[in-house]
Formats: sequence, structure tokens, C-alpha cells
Amino acid sequence: MALGHSNNSLLIGSQHIKLQRVNSTNNYAIDTISKSKPIEGTVISASFQYEGRGQIGRYWESEEGKNITCSTILHPTFLQAHDQFQLNMAVSLGLHDFISHFLTEKDQNVGIKWPNDIYVNNEKIAGILIQNTLKGKFINSSVIGTGININQIKFSDHVPNPTSLSKLLNSDIDIELAFQWLFRFMTKRYLQLTAGQVSLLRKEYLECLYKIDIWSSYMNEDNAIFNGKITGVDEIGQLTIEMEDGKSQSFAFRELKFVI
Repeated sequence: MALGHSNNSLLIGSQHIKLQRVNSTNNYAIDTISKSKPIEGTVISASFQYEGRGQIGRYWESEEGKNITCSTILHPTFLQAHDQFQLNMAVSLGLHDFISHFLTEKDQNVGIKWPNDIYVNNEKIAGILIQNTLKGKFINSSVIGTGININQIKFSDHVPNPTSLSKLLNSDIDIELAFQWLFRFMTKRYLQLTAGQVSLLRKEYLECLYKIDIWSSYMNEDNAIFNGKITGVDEIGQLTIEMEDGKSQSFAFRELKFVI
């Protein structure tokens, strides 16, 4: 384990614990919280995760030393549990800002795919896994798991529509420099959240939402495919879709799949 240098100008990344190999940076972060009181903004990263976690128990594939796989410890104790999607918006925008910083070409359409992925055009470049612990009605601590494809070129056949910055730019990215940019963008968005700028975050989140106002195909819980148009996200994070009959329907996480 290596302890990175502190950066007093940033909240996120002010302490950076660098691991060579770990089962999951989220597991490591949760264990750290249970045994000590890490400062807010502590980041745990690993060159390789052998049990990298995605949503719904999915596996996050990452070639050793090629990508960013990390977890950030936050204490958003000002957020009530029913407002936790506000944290999702801030984190998603931070990643969106980070990817957009490197992709300046107009044909590279960076979007936030509800609820927890970042897409470039129709390919996945990053994923988020947020695990909160509660104290009464409020969030006590949050572990923000982040996986970003940086320099990996080849992916397993079972990984759906992946891409990376290196593939898109035809050149490698310095991982340490990438971390510093990530910390800056994540800090900016988290500070907006702590300052109560929820309306701004929501406005920009919706502007960046993948497939918003576009008629597309989706699959519901019964595996039935239907056409709809994303119109927004409600206060608790449910996706609102206009159906072909003109009615609006809300979908919670795991109730909907994108057909890409």
C-alpha cells in the first residue's frame, strides 16, 4: 500500500491510498470506515481489482494498470436518505466533466446514462457504484465506486459496447494526471452539492442525460420491449418516460433496461 501526497487545494483526493491489488476498492473503503475515521475525500485506488464490483452484483472488467478503479469516501450528512439521488447527480456530472475534458471533438457525444454510467456516443466508458450508510433519516457515509476505461484497448466479448479514452483519442493517457483531473471535477461538483446548488445540478444533469427527448427502445421488468422518450428524472431518481400513447410513466432502478 502506498499513501499518496496530500493536495490541500482539493477535497476529493486530499488523501490518496494507492493499492496494487485488492478484491474491491469499495470493500476496502467500507472496511476502512468500519475501523477508523478517514477524512472526507479520501480516495482508495487499485491497479487491479480481482472482484471489481458493478451494479446488481455485476463484475467490472479492468486490465491491470490500464484504467482508473477507485473509491471515494464522503460524509454527506446534510443529505436525507430520500434525497440521495442528488449525490448521484453530482458524481455523474463530475465524471461527465472529466470525460468531456479529454474529448473536445464535436462528434464525441458524452452522456450520462441513467442511473450510473457514462457513455460516449453509444459506448460505455465509465460506471458508478454508490453505497450509502444511514444514520436515522440522514446519510452517514458514502462510498463512491468509480471505474473509468482509460488506456484499455481490448475487452472481453461478454462486456457490452465498451470504449476507452485511449481508443477514442488513439493515444495513451497519463494515469496520474488523469487522477488529478478527476479529483478536480469531482470536488467541484460535490462542493456545489454541499452549497445547496441542487437546481443547478439537476438542470445540468438533465442536459447531459443520455437519450433524453429521443424516441428509443427499452425493456421492462417483463422483458417486453417498448418505445418511449425520456423526459426527465423525478426527485427520488426515477426515470420518467413518455409512452407512445402520450402518457408518462416512471421507472425505478432495475425496472428498465436500455435497448442499444
